[in-house]
Amino acid sequence: MTDEKNKENISLPVLKRRKHSKPRWVVLYAVQGLILVHIAVWLLSKKFGWFGGETLTPIEPSEGMEFVKNGVVNAGAIFFALALLSTFIFGRWFCGWGCHIVLLQDICFWMMRKIGVRPKPFRARWLMWFPLGLAVYMYIWPLFYRIALAPWLQPDLRWPEITTHLLTEDYWSSFVSPLLAIPFLLICGFATVYVLGAKGFCTYGCPYGGFFAPLDAISPMRVRVNDSCQKCGKCTAACTSNVRVHEEVDLYGMVIDTGCMKIMDCIDACPNEALSISFGTSALGKRTKKKTYDLSFGGEIFVSTFFLLGFFAFRGLYASVPMLMAVGMSLVGTWIVWKAYQVLTKPNASFHKTQLRFHGTMKPAGMVFLLTALLCFLFTLQSAMVGTCTYLGNAALANKDVESALWYYRLSGPITDGGIGLSSNPNVDMAMAKIYEKSSDFREAERLLWRIEDHVGDDERVTMLLGQTMQYHKQANELVSFYTARLSEYSQWQLVWEDYVGWLKREGMYEQAISASKEAVTNNPDAIRLQIQLVLLEIEFGDVESAIALSKQMTNSFPKVVAPWMLLSRALDASGDYDAARNAQTEAEKIHGER
Repeated sequence: MTDEKNKENISLPVLKRRKHSKPRWVVLYAVQGLILVHIAVWLLSKKFGWFGGETLTPIEPSEGMEFVKNGVVNAGAIFFALALLSTFIFGRWFCGWGCHIVLLQDICFWMMRKIGVRPKPFRARWLMWFPLGLAVYMYIWPLFYRIALAPWLQPDLRWPEITTHLLTEDYWSSFVSPLLAIPFLLICGFATVYVLGAKGFCTYGCPYGGFFAPLDAISPMRVRVNDSCQKCGKCTAACTSNVRVHEEVDLYGMVIDTGCMKIMDCIDACPNEALSISFGTSALGKRTKKKTYDLSFGGEIFVSTFFLLGFFAFRGLYASVPMLMAVGMSLVGTWIVWKAYQVLTKPNASFHKTQLRFHGTMKPAGMVFLLTALLCFLFTLQSAMVGTCTYLGNAALANKDVESALWYYRLSGPITDGGIGLSSNPNVDMAMAKIYEKSSDFREAERLLWRIEDHVGDDERVTMLLGQTMQYHKQANELVSFYTARLSEYSQWQLVWEDYVGWLKREGMYEQAISASKEAVTNNPDAIRLQIQLVLLEIEFGDVESAIALSKQMTNSFPKVVAPWMLLSRALDASGDYDAARNAQTEAEKIHGER
């Protein structure tokens, strides 16, 4: 009877619901919902003109780089500053309660556990320093460069004025394309969780965590223990932040690991209510026992070196892979290659529930895994070679060694062009197109520009360059068809309008030039350059009275700009109204003198 009573007393607390889990999921989903609302407001404001077509700049910590680089205070910079301040007070709470990437990883972890997969944490000593290094590069290095290096390397570089940029018309300009977001989510979500554990990307890849972790060490808010602890280890089993909770509370009376994200699963899992979160002494200087890791000293060297190789190889690969995606790709590839080494050197090796090698005998799954690791290894090396060739091509071009630059650029290009790459790099193609254009190889320049457009989609500047290149070797009717097709779809492309009208004028098609110029101004009524172009055409080849009327309209719209008054003076002079022309000229000189 006593045994039954004890079992009853123990089982009830163990099986109790996690009271902090549901509120955290609600908060994380609410954050994601607010992000979607922000995007929706931006799209609707663009379509219907709400708020002048603007919305709040992205509330994203990476936007804070604009402040340290260019002195721009945006919503992201303010948000990141508040996140850092709150971490100093409450510890590393934001990662667990407010980060959309944590939500992604937690969903992936939950889904894997539903199908019986329990990702194990990967513990590497040196790799944990990378987030801090990345954070220093993003936020400290620009300041260090301006203070310590710029006086020697760029003496003309001036400190930027502090400006605010809280609203934007182009919310998505600093983000990857939605199409690229899919592999990003798969790599930084499912893949990193599958091989590195529940918070693998947070531990080894997040630059913001690089700042949150040291701030957490000095924060007074910590998970603490009382005398009811029975050292059962359920807290560690429940922790998804890869913290050895039972060990730390036993040694220090609190959790001092800066990876603790204050999720409080450990508190909910404790059957004796021995854990709580509260203010008190910080963790600074408390550690007396070294943490345990999965790698030997040699393993640390290999893993860290190969990870850095992969990171630099993947970052900006084919002008497509963003920095954080490169981190995720390198983390996953590095773990796979490291695990393959274990499969080759140890008599027994497994991956989750799959046996790869047993008592020295390689299993079929082990052979498949080794082949996968070989492909990851070769892909990393090939990507590094592509990046190296691109770098050498840029260096040769900077030294005006055009032949060497072309050789390296071609080598970095796709296999179909005789290179070693798997795809083309639009930046490399643009550099090559300019070289070919200067050497009068317009057809090759045009081919590369079309390839750039295939890579990046319809783009105003690429279309302008395509038109300029085609002007050298295409028939007039082909060019007219090209320009009219593009401008009928993208009537706001001012650079293309200006280039098209200029080409029509040079070809002597003055009526068509004036007609196209009027259409350009109608579609872009605030574009002063297009209006100037139309006035000049009307003065020289069209109706002077129309030129005068448009010039007067411009002086009303831009009263403190010199150009409209100069154009009005020129138009009035062409019509024979010399007194009025002199008055307009005087007004232009007055505005110029006030500057």
